[in-house]
Order: sequence, then C-alpha cells, then structure tokens
Amino acid sequence: MKNHHKEKNKVPYSESKKYIPSIELKKIPPEKALHLLRTAGYNINEEQSEEIMEFIYIIVKLTLKEFFTSD
Repeated sequence: MKNHHKEKNKVPYSESKKYIPSIELKKIPPEKALHLLRTAGYNINEEQSEEIMEFIYIIVKLTLKEFFTSD
C-alpha cells in the first residue's frame, strides 16, 4: 500500500526534466562509477549505479546553474 501512495504523488521524469539545465558534463563510464560506488561500500548493481550517477549529474547541473548563471 505504501508503494501505491508514492506512485500517486510521483512526478513524471519528462515533466521534471524541464527544470534541469542543459549543461553538458563529462560523464564517468558506468563501469568505473560502479567500481567507485562498490569501493565506497555500496552493495549495488549496475542499474542502481546508473540511477545514482544520473541523480548526481542532475544535482551538479542544478548547482552549476545556481552559482554560474544570472537567471
């Protein structure tokens, strides 16, 4: 029942994507990201690693926009 509640309030990624700046970033290869996260102690698979990295890239883009643009 908890999952149903979360899904109901979840904003589609495509809708939230409009708030993410289109800044190009050099991305870490997925294999290296997985290795780094596992070395840091996270017991995750490749798909989870990719999701974590996409989240980190979004945070970086938002941070760069906040500090380096005059919007």
